[in-house]
Amino acid sequence: MKNLLNLDNLLMLITSLLLLFVNWLAFHDMREAHTVRDWLMLVASVIVLLKFAREFWNRQFGQA
Repeated sequence: MKNLLNLDNLLMLITSLLLLFVNWLAFHDMREAHTVRDWLMLVASVIVLLKFAREFWNRQFGQA
């Protein structure tokens, strides 16, 4: 098995955790009305997380 904690994976992990934390701060109160900026941040975060997942998947299973 390859080294899972190389620099690229570590950066993707840190960025993913930071995005989850920022989105939690924006959406922790569900009764609050959310702004367009909140929703745009959520959509951008989902796109980034999907790209990270695809990149990780291709690294782990694409080179088998």
